[in-house]
Amino acid sequence: MKINRFPKMAALQKFRALKLGYEEPLAEAIGIAEATKYAIFKNISHKKRVLQEKEEVFKRYEGKKELDEKTFEIFKLQALEGLPYVGGKVYTSDDYKKAVFLRFGEEIGKKIEEWAKNIIKNCDERVLKSENKFFNECWKPHRDELSEI
Repeated sequence: MKINRFPKMAALQKFRALKLGYEEPLAEAIGIAEATKYAIFKNISHKKRVLQEKEEVFKRYEGKKELDEKTFEIFKLQALEGLPYVGGKVYTSDDYKKAVFLRFGEEIGKKIEEWAKNIIKNCDERVLKSENKFFNECWKPHRDELSEI
């Protein structure tokens, strides 16, 4: 079975968040939100994406809700009511499980997570706290591994 980069990025980001001290359900939400962010917005600057998302929330909730930029600052994700918000959607642990386990099955999902866990255990905290260093040192060298099971 072919495995694309999306579930691998989600798992890698989940284990990054876990190592940085987030609880597992929130780490899974961060993982799927980060994978979505990279997939949707890889060609849009961070500043432009943040402005677009603020406008979307304002329209959707008629200005009654604010996006928080501090909660997931390390990941450059905005939060809405304590959960990651990307591309007009709030992400939860269930979204992660759908992308990694329901789509690929339990056995392959576990292999993806084991692959991600092994990479993250070798990344130091300095790298994990930097979006650019994480991308270049943890993701790029490994992103094409485990492409088929």
